[in-house]
Amino acid sequence: MSAPAAPAPGRRASFGATAVLAGFLLLAPPLYLLGPFALLTLLSRPRSVREILFLALAGAGIAAALSGNLDLGSQILRASALVLAGVFALLNLRPRGPVFPRALAAVALTGLGLCLWAWAHGIHWQMVQQAFTDMLRTSYRAMADMAGPDPKSRQDVQNFVQQFVEAAPDIARAMPGLLALEGLAGLLLAWRWHHRIAGTPLGVAPAPFREFRFNDHFVWGAIFTLGLLLVPLPPAATAVAINLLIVWMGLYAMRGLAIVSTILAAAPGPLKLLAAGLALLLLPLALGACLALGLADVWLNVRGRFVPRDSTGA
Repeated sequence: MSAPAAPAPGRRASFGATAVLAGFLLLAPPLYLLGPFALLTLLSRPRSVREILFLALAGAGIAAALSGNLDLGSQILRASALVLAGVFALLNLRPRGPVFPRALAAVALTGLGLCLWAWAHGIHWQMVQQAFTDMLRTSYRAMADMAGPDPKSRQDVQNFVQQFVEAAPDIARAMPGLLALEGLAGLLLAWRWHHRIAGTPLGVAPAPFREFRFNDHFVWGAIFTLGLLLVPLPPAATAVAINLLIVWMGLYAMRGLAIVSTILAAAPGPLKLLAAGLALLLLPLALGACLALGLADVWLNVRGRFVPRDSTGA
């Protein structure tokens, strides 16, 4: 009797990509993914039924995301997503090389453009922070209202959510940096799905996540940003430094996670599931470990130590 066939790598990759897509749409603003994906699909001139179907789904999602309240926090969120999608599309009119530098440039240009827009309209940092605080508190309270009819369970949920309501001002202070990371992730994910769906995709196909890395000299930007926090600065400048540091930390944590993915690439499925479960249970520790590993990779080239040597010893 012949042994059962192993599942095809493409199917495993498809399941993983679908899980990442679903997780992003649930945990991050959908516009950061749907907007860039729709524009990239349009630039590639869709012809097949599959491309048109996905474009229609993305358009429906964009329309749903643009509906609702128009408070300042929501305006900033929607404006950042639309500008980010437009800038990224412009940078990909003649794409060359890896997508990460263009995605990072799109995030930076979008942040600069929003700062200029806020300055032109007389919107200062305290107003932005308060708008994000109100938006977060509204979303947290809406989660509490979704609890079941049982009084005890409802009270437990409200007590749990109350912690986030009280922490909303601190989260709002770091909101620009978190949104920048989510926007960057949305662009990279949109590029990957564009190459999965489009018949004639733009540019170079994305490399596997385990190969994710960037210029080692970026570490000096992180060091300089950390140094800014050690000197007295105006509140607005301190907020900029904090959010820049969050972006740097997120980038190096992603680099560390890519290293972990490389190490676990040949591991059996149960071991990968166990590692993912432990990471979720010990999330702060796991994020700190990924951050340290990403920073160490600048000097140690950790992934290079796991590449098998050939017969010549190279």
